[in-house]
Amino acid sequence: MTQDMTRKKGLRAWFTKGRLIGAGVVAGAIVVTGGGIAWANVGSAAAAYRTATAEIGSVDETLSLSGTLASATRRDRAFAASGTVDAVNVAVGDEVEAGDVLATIDPSDLEDAVDAAESAVADAEQQLADDLDSQTSTSSSSTSTSSDAGDDTQAETAASGSSGSSSSAGGGSSSGTDPAVEAAVQKVVAAQQNLLTLAQAAADALAASTDESANAQTVCQPFLDATLVDDTETDADADADAETDADAETDTETDADTDTEAEADADEPLTLEAVQELLVSCQEAIAGTGDAQTVVASAQDAVQAAVTDLDSVLTELREAIAASSSSSGGSSGSSTSGSSSGSSSAGSTSGGGGSSESSTASAADIVADQAAISLAEAELAIAEHELTAAELTTPISGTVAYVGVAVGDDVSAGSTTQVITIIGDDGYTVESTVTLAQIAKVEAGQTGTAVVTSSGASYSATVSSVGVINVSETSTPSFTVEIAVDPAGDTLLNGAAVEVAVDLAAASDVLTVPLSALHVDGTTTTVQVLDGGEVSSVEVEVGAIGTDVAEIVSGLSEGDEVVIADLGADITSDDTSTTTGFSGRGDFSGDFSGGDFSGGGFSGGGFSGGTPPGQ
Repeated sequence: MTQDMTRKKGLRAWFTKGRLIGAGVVAGAIVVTGGGIAWANVGSAAAAYRTATAEIGSVDETLSLSGTLASATRRDRAFAASGTVDAVNVAVGDEVEAGDVLATIDPSDLEDAVDAAESAVADAEQQLADDLDSQTSTSSSSTSTSSDAGDDTQAETAASGSSGSSSSAGGGSSSGTDPAVEAAVQKVVAAQQNLLTLAQAAADALAASTDESANAQTVCQPFLDATLVDDTETDADADADAETDADAETDTETDADTDTEAEADADEPLTLEAVQELLVSCQEAIAGTGDAQTVVASAQDAVQAAVTDLDSVLTELREAIAASSSSSGGSSGSSTSGSSSGSSSAGSTSGGGGSSESSTASAADIVADQAAISLAEAELAIAEHELTAAELTTPISGTVAYVGVAVGDDVSAGSTTQVITIIGDDGYTVESTVTLAQIAKVEAGQTGTAVVTSSGASYSATVSSVGVINVSETSTPSFTVEIAVDPAGDTLLNGAAVEVAVDLAAASDVLTVPLSALHVDGTTTTVQVLDGGEVSSVEVEVGAIGTDVAEIVSGLSEGDEVVIADLGADITSDDTSTTTGFSGRGDFSGDFSGGDFSGGGFSGGGFSGGTPPGQ
């Protein structure tokens, strides 16, 4: 029994030794059948890598973008006035020329508005005339005490009496005008004229300032919309500072007489010198606006001084009237001649001291009256302009793409839905977004190909503008890129999906390596070079990046052997880690079953080269 157990232990030990020997022989067999590479995998650490050679070649780098087609020029035309549509002159698909009438509204209400505005101007002018008269009417002072007969007219009775002569309480007969009152009246008239002149000057200055501000906006807009040419910078921030989005071509216009079509060259990149000239012009226009505002401030100060002066002479007039009334005494006698018949005492007040029912307008009233006239005139101008807006015209030539009004519709001024859309004939655009990592290589003027997804038709494309504002709503910045598409005479559909390939760079006769050889860590790119059996990491500068290979600007030489795969590198999965390749780091586990081993001492499944111990 003990002998049998000893024999079994010896056999087990011998068999285990045989398995290990067998494993070594299997590896040897693989070497024989696999050739030199397999032999290198086992016999050399350097042969654990798959490599490629840095060689001269060509690289084409493209950027794939997607978006939807939109007409480069589009105008959504809406009526500038409210009313009822009485004619629509176009239909979808019609070709129109700039200035053509698209539709009209019933002008009756607009004509009534003009009439009402004209009446308002007349009323405002009459109010000013009445207030001016009240200031020079010597019986209308709100501070004088009336002892005259009781008719409440604006006649200058205190200065000249009624027609003819009247007897005063003192028994004397008075006729003519009190010189002090007459002098005060003349001062009031002069102050009124001065105030009206200065008020008009202030209004003119304000209008000029408004025009100057509008002019500054017009002058500065080309600078604000300018796209800077930059053929040298490649840094992302530099490109972002140099580029601006050209102009938005899909604005909704509501003024029938205003043509906001951009100039044909608005999207063309400008040189730095040209942009600087635009900046200078803009600064000069802004300075002109400041000067105009200074003039307005001075004019308003002058008006305020004139208001104070008129109030002062009005006070003098009231005092002169009061003094004249006091010196002439109460009018208690009967009138003996003139146009008034009957006793003047019949209308006298008892006890005196009653205030006149009419009042004198102040200087502020005059200024307010002048402002009311200006406002009424402005409203008249608006009404007259709205009358011309009864016709809806197109500012551009093109094709009618949408008609949102019909005869009998009640339309609102400036509606965003009741519009007629005109598409220009100057091509299409595609808007897409590019990440911060990609934006560095995108420049206005780069060409490419646009493919309409639905039809597969391809068209030439050009990058027209690169945005500088981050439009991403996530933590990854992205920027708008607009691409112009040449339809080559075809009519394309707005909103069609498009795939665009932008040619970023093309290089020929340059040093290239496979993309898999590159290792990127932040802003540093390295390549592993195999030299003399040793692997070292070399920092390189990368140029154009194609689909398979990349241009190496510096760091490598032609013929360098670069590592594209480490056959012994760990492959990480969710819960295990192992190694690839036969690099001497892996163990052979498990039994060898299911076949005989030929060669290496194993023949026909039997054990040769020795017998088990104990036999």
